[in-house]
Amino acid sequence: MICNNRKSLISGRKDLDKNSGDQTQTHLILARDTIVQHYRIIEKIGAGGMGEVYLAEDTKLNREVALKFLPPHLCQDEDCRARFKREAQATAKLNHPSIVTIHEVGEYQDRPFIAMEHVVGLTLTNAIRDRKLPLPEVIGLAVQICEGLGKAHDSGITHRDIKPANIVLDADGRAKLLDFGLADIRSDEPLTQTGSVLGTVEYMSPEQAQGHKIDHRSDLFSFGAMLFEMIGGRSPFKKDNPTATVMAILQEQPESLARHRSGVSAGLQRVVSRLLEKDPAQRYQYATEVLRDLNQLKSNSAETFVIEPNRPDKNKMLVVLPFENLGPADEEYFADGMTEEIMSRLAAIHGLSVISRTSAMTYKQTTKPIKQIGSELG
Repeated sequence: MICNNRKSLISGRKDLDKNSGDQTQTHLILARDTIVQHYRIIEKIGAGGMGEVYLAEDTKLNREVALKFLPPHLCQDEDCRARFKREAQATAKLNHPSIVTIHEVGEYQDRPFIAMEHVVGLTLTNAIRDRKLPLPEVIGLAVQICEGLGKAHDSGITHRDIKPANIVLDADGRAKLLDFGLADIRSDEPLTQTGSVLGTVEYMSPEQAQGHKIDHRSDLFSFGAMLFEMIGGRSPFKKDNPTATVMAILQEQPESLARHRSGVSAGLQRVVSRLLEKDPAQRYQYATEVLRDLNQLKSNSAETFVIEPNRPDKNKMLVVLPFENLGPADEEYFADGMTEEIMSRLAAIHGLSVISRTSAMTYKQTTKPIKQIGSELG
């Protein structure tokens, strides 16, 4: 079973492209008016690696719901059945306006299904593709998503597949997080072998891409990759193939957002850069910390404030700007290595605060004056 790089699966998405690679189209589709317990099937509205989604009528409560079925070809796989059940258990624990509500779990003709809230809207993937999201809207949506993510983390749940396709915007423009099919619940027995890689490649954290043990900070990295795309219109790490993408996640620093969009403040750039720190210890540690800075950005439209980098005290900050390679192009690694080595040595000095490598590398080959860089970095 291939669980990574899964296709999007949404709850109640009316605008689904019905020709977009439905992996389950060769299987029997539940016909209209089929009765599943007290639900009446209306139509199939989506499919992905871990489920088929049908719009249905709840005949008891006279409302529309979304029924997510485990695909027939996976019903005999105990690992998949367990993961499918786990999604329902994980999401059912969460009661938050930014998380799609689970109503119940059932089974029909030996096919497990989840009955969930039917959200009329479009995915964040489509919103990014269809238009350039205004920066205030980006920040507002990021706050909502981060609130839902924080609720999940507080409940001991790591989502493990944060990406635009797993965010649906309802009719009021509210962002809702869905698809906990890869969720990792604290204290549960693992459902996959150690070292296995689950998730969507271009949004994986470095530790997730390497098959290492992950925690909620991995979700924050994925959230950072998604936020970068919301602002810049493209993924920060996506390459021509999954292997190259993984190498970029592990080794490359994302470009400055200013290269993809004008008007991005130093504060917003700093939030994204800190989320995308490759070392989990250097990232935001909790969603509440991200929310604090996002809400500050949201409440200060002029963005004249400075979000402080992750530092232990209020001492003056020092930044090691990227060294310029004056030799052959194939010796670029030497300049980067020298920059990183000096930065590491200085950071080890007690009482001296050094700007992170991610923030510093955004100024590689910059033409900005030193005074401006100092102002932007605080």
